[in-house]
Formats: sequence, structure tokens, C-alpha cells
Amino acid sequence: MKTKLINWFEKRKKVHQKKMMKLGKCPDCRGYGVVIVPIHYAGSNIECYKCNGTGKFSEWEKNTQ
Repeated sequence: MKTKLINWFEKRKKVHQKKMMKLGKCPDCRGYGVVIVPIHYAGSNIECYKCNGTGKFSEWEKNTQ
């Protein structure tokens, strides 16, 4: 049985994905093409693997299915 917190996170994720779909941006990197990692010795920006660094929703959609 899912908790209320898990349901809230899933609902929030769906709302975010719909918003990014309308804008044509990757939901994971928000259209920037890079994901910011807070580890100083590993570098702070890593190319988004879900959209292959393009920042486009269409590329993200292909890689998540």
C-alpha cells in the first residue's frame, strides 16, 4: 500500500512532466542538457543521459520508453 507521501511525489512528477512536455524540454535536466551534480571533485555538470544532452522532450520520451 502506497503512502500519502509517495502518492504526492508521483502526482508532482506527472505535473512536472506535463509542464515540460508543453515547453518541449527534458523533465530531468529542465531543457539545459546537463544535470548539476553537487560533488566538487567529480565536476559539477554532467550531460543528461535521458535526453542525450539535447534538452528536448522528444529525445527524453524516446529514451524513457
